[in-house]
Amino acid sequence: MQNMITRRHSLGITAVVVLLAIQGILGLLFSLSLLAGLLAPGRPVIVSGTAIFAGPAEGISLIVALASLIIAWEIWMLKPWAGHRVILIEVISLVIGAFELIEPGVTRGLPLTHIIMAALILICLYAVPDVRARLL
Repeated sequence: MQNMITRRHSLGITAVVVLLAIQGILGLLFSLSLLAGLLAPGRPVIVSGTAIFAGPAEGISLIVALASLIIAWEIWMLKPWAGHRVILIEVISLVIGAFELIEPGVTRGLPLTHIIMAALILICLYAVPDVRARLL
């Protein structure tokens, strides 16, 4: 119990947690707004081309956003498996960002923000020695 009270987090771990929390919140806002657009009345049921990926991509994006918030908490608690989950979530996040870039009707700023946030988290995870030592 004493160890949990005196536990201190490094600046690198705090940065990863804050970036994951921001990514999770932005992902929730972005995903929920696009899912609402997909479920709007008058939206065509049959889609073709790259728009066919919109529904699954937004569902996966919503799951990644929720998982980012949960994993941010796991990193804050210094769980030993959290580092590997961050890598998995961020790779999925990079792929989703790439699919969102080719999706019609989506502004390019949001997917680019998604990709930049994932890249920043991965850079913090690998570039900061104390984060790498504690989480990987």
